[in-house]
Amino acid sequence: PPSRPCLLPASLLTPLPTPRSSNNRKGILLPGFATMLTGSTFAVVSEEVEWKPLAATSPGIVASAAPPKAKKAVEFNEDSEIAFFTNMFRWSHTAFQEIWPQLVFQITWVIVVWVMIWYWPEFTLPEELKYAHSTIGKPLAFLLVFKSGQGYGNYVEGRKMLGGLCNNCREMAQAVFTYKLSDSADMVKVEMLRKVIRRKMNLMLAFQRQWAREAKEGFSPGCGLEEEEYVGTGDAANWHMDPSSPAIANMISQQEFEMYNTIAPTARPAYVQTEINKLAAELSLETAYPEHMFYGFTANSADTMNIFKGVYRIVETAVPHPYIHLLYMLNFIYCFLVPLIYCPNSTIEKNEKFQFMSGWVASILISACFNGIMEVSGLLHNPFGHDLIDHDMGEFCMKAHTETKVSRPCA
Repeated sequence: PPSRPCLLPASLLTPLPTPRSSNNRKGILLPGFATMLTGSTFAVVSEEVEWKPLAATSPGIVASAAPPKAKKAVEFNEDSEIAFFTNMFRWSHTAFQEIWPQLVFQITWVIVVWVMIWYWPEFTLPEELKYAHSTIGKPLAFLLVFKSGQGYGNYVEGRKMLGGLCNNCREMAQAVFTYKLSDSADMVKVEMLRKVIRRKMNLMLAFQRQWAREAKEGFSPGCGLEEEEYVGTGDAANWHMDPSSPAIANMISQQEFEMYNTIAPTARPAYVQTEINKLAAELSLETAYPEHMFYGFTANSADTMNIFKGVYRIVETAVPHPYIHLLYMLNFIYCFLVPLIYCPNSTIEKNEKFQFMSGWVASILISACFNGIMEVSGLLHNPFGHDLIDHDMGEFCMKAHTETKVSRPCA
């Protein structure tokens, strides 16, 4: 019996078939091995006996996939000589599509102000209202610049983080598949460890994606789970049905599903990281320089989790309520006062023909400018969602899947 508790449930501790000779460097994969931890000798041998993915043992468990995203809809064509002009006349996926209620309200308010001027032309506003309006504009502009800068910073940093996740997984796969083996390496064991480590790496990324995106904003629009809320644990769990590629149901078995289903979604990436590190420790014993291989591998593994914590910080950190409340209040007051200040500039005595032209341009342009900046900064604050402008985490998971996959035949 092991001298210390095993980290995996007893259902996974299945007997091992007899491997081929450890001196045979051209050994082949046997049908299946058990992921197994023995306490005193710290041995890990992987794949379960007759291991089958959950998608194979439970056909139809994966929901229907979402249609491809129309990324070209948010790409500007700057090749044309008149692109500076034609790109202005776009509606879909622009700030104007998001702020049309504010623009409608501003237009309605301008009409109301002119009706009041028509019936009460002698009414005049206090002179200090203009100074108050200009004074409000300065802190409002500062707050808007700060918030938009924070949103764009999150957007750029988010792209770097996703690239870092792919890079670390590629480097871990390179270490697993290309590191120099010792002369006595058991090739059967080596190949099995390589296979399961790669599978667990992709699983770790999938769990990271789920917590950053699906757990917050639901499943991909258009997929079979679009109308369902994300359920991470318990009997009603549906996280394993997620169709985003690579599908989780293709990377876990029924026993693994039962094990991961008892773990909080926030802790699953760290749990899988522990599994990967233990597997890498066992694989390092088959290499020519065990400590060098293991330390290099765990450095990339740790960096992967640190990057995920950065993603987690962006997703979880909302703009403080007092800050966003003050910003919205100042923005509303500033835009609300514009017609009251600019519309009375034209009266019947001054110009009967163009009296109703005054105030419209300033009211609409200022409302579009300030509300548009606020809306765009809000959209950029969390770049890991399902919007077309967001970074597609599923796409980056597939990039990591492909890059780790090509390392194997090269090895």
